[in-house]
Amino acid sequence: TLSPVVGVPQGVSVFLDGVRINEPDAQELNFDLIPMEAVTSASLIRGPATLFGKNTLAGALLLTTERGDTTPHASATIEDGAFGFRSATATASGVAPALGGIDGYIMGRASNERGWRDATQARSRMLFANIGKKTDASDVTLTAMYAHDAAFLAGSLPESWITADPQANYTDGDFFEPELLHLALRGERALSLGAIRANLFFRRNNVQQFNANIDAPSTRAFVDNRSAGGTVEWSVPTHIGNHDLALTLGSEYSRNDVAYHIFDEKTSAAADLPTDCDQMSGLCDKVHVPEDDASLYAQGMLAVSSKLSLTVAARADYVRIPFRDLRDPSNDGTSVFRQMSPRIGATYQLDARTSAYASVGTGFRPPAALELACADEHAPCALPSALGDDPPLEPVTVRSYEVGLSREFAHEARFGVSAYRTDVRDEIVFVASSVTAGFFQNIPRTRRQGIEITGEAGLGAGFTLDASYNYLNSTYESTVALASELAGNVVHPGDKFPLSPDNQASFSIQNTRAFRTSVLHAQLSIRGVSSQFLRGDEANRERQLPGYATTDARLEWQAHEFTLSGYVTNLLDRSYDTFGVFGENPKGPLGGTPPAAPTPERFLTPAYPRALTVSLAIHM
Repeated sequence: TLSPVVGVPQGVSVFLDGVRINEPDAQELNFDLIPMEAVTSASLIRGPATLFGKNTLAGALLLTTERGDTTPHASATIEDGAFGFRSATATASGVAPALGGIDGYIMGRASNERGWRDATQARSRMLFANIGKKTDASDVTLTAMYAHDAAFLAGSLPESWITADPQANYTDGDFFEPELLHLALRGERALSLGAIRANLFFRRNNVQQFNANIDAPSTRAFVDNRSAGGTVEWSVPTHIGNHDLALTLGSEYSRNDVAYHIFDEKTSAAADLPTDCDQMSGLCDKVHVPEDDASLYAQGMLAVSSKLSLTVAARADYVRIPFRDLRDPSNDGTSVFRQMSPRIGATYQLDARTSAYASVGTGFRPPAALELACADEHAPCALPSALGDDPPLEPVTVRSYEVGLSREFAHEARFGVSAYRTDVRDEIVFVASSVTAGFFQNIPRTRRQGIEITGEAGLGAGFTLDASYNYLNSTYESTVALASELAGNVVHPGDKFPLSPDNQASFSIQNTRAFRTSVLHAQLSIRGVSSQFLRGDEANRERQLPGYATTDARLEWQAHEFTLSGYVTNLLDRSYDTFGVFGENPKGPLGGTPPAAPTPERFLTPAYPRALTVSLAIHM
């Protein structure tokens, strides 16, 4: 999984120009802090990717940003959309010959929105810049980014509330406010033998988060994520006998400092704060986690013949995570993890248009700082609200197998199919002992296996078609009792993971027409997801969240001086739910009388309704 939600088991590493941007506190990814307007390409490396280190269990997503162009240009874009959405983006790019050929790219964006649910206003601000210089033998780039967002949030609603008012907000006042500074220096230089690449980086993301509760104290958390480090990598072409060998050797080091300051706040004058909190300030936790990560890795790609190539890779990781409780040093503790992760793969070219591949790989994810601090079933956390040096967690290890076949046809048609299986040991999951609290726990064995089919084709007259289908069977392979609002939540081998649909499919048809001085592009996309169990029903005994399908449409007119586009999400205005969890509802029915003894019920997250966004870009 790859998610901005703390507590979701993360398994994809994301790199921006070679720098890992998963946050160190829980390895989550804040999508709104990615400079997508500056991203020129994205590559997904499937499966446990040995070269990309810890947490790369399902794959690595590599994002590359824009550099200054030899032809100077600039653009300004304004957007207007549903529910008070307004945004503006400006970019400029060029090369300065007078400064020795230094190139530069800068992007700034700002947005505000009212939000479609009650009390969900948000704002976003970002400034991004690349400054670099290329020569025939070298390339160096300095990247700087600053972002500051603030978003008021609405969580899941009792099922009865959605029927009455899907725009309602169960607990007004929840908000998330990150402030990011990202600096990176990267370079590459050709040597007599191969090339050497290196980067240095510093990231600081200060986050303030507030979680409003009803019958428990609300929490205000200040989380300071700081990361610094670098990577050095040497690639060299060589030979083994008459066979070409591409060899890569590298090392990586990073220091992640995470500091937590967590306060409880009374929800009523009569309510008391927990006795272990400072009764004057409300400070409950003051924690520092200075983590050290170091690794060595190697990869060789051998051309066995004109049709067969082999790839062998291995990585050694060392992770040290000290936990320092600055209010109660008796909670201090240190966890150390060491892991060797090998991988082997083969690609065979059956003919000029058909290739097949197979791979076996391993991956490793040590517990994140937050997971280690919230792993006691007797002291569940309302993330993040109550941290301590809890019982130790084991690192997650995976072994993944994949085989696939791809075929190219005439008229730009392509087809691919792959089958995969990943066996997981000691997966770390967050189990909710109540709707507002839970803890992290190891599951001895779990499994993901499935089939993915993709295809694309040109249909003539400017039409192209893309389609994909994925069958994924995610199951527990151990018998484990998991905390839940539902009694007797015991999973057995073969029970399915919650919020993991078996079937997902997408379909897109588009048409591009070129005119004398402009281009018109139209696209219609459909995405479907099958039913899934709710969180808290890991034993698979309750009715599932129904499957759904949604349709999006885009129409874009591009001329030399401007681009005008319109984008509609949820074109048919379908009502469906994207998330579900079991919890108690102390408020009772919407506008009704709170129950004396709440019972567990379904909490669901309604999907975004139909929304139109119109964009105008001026090119200079």
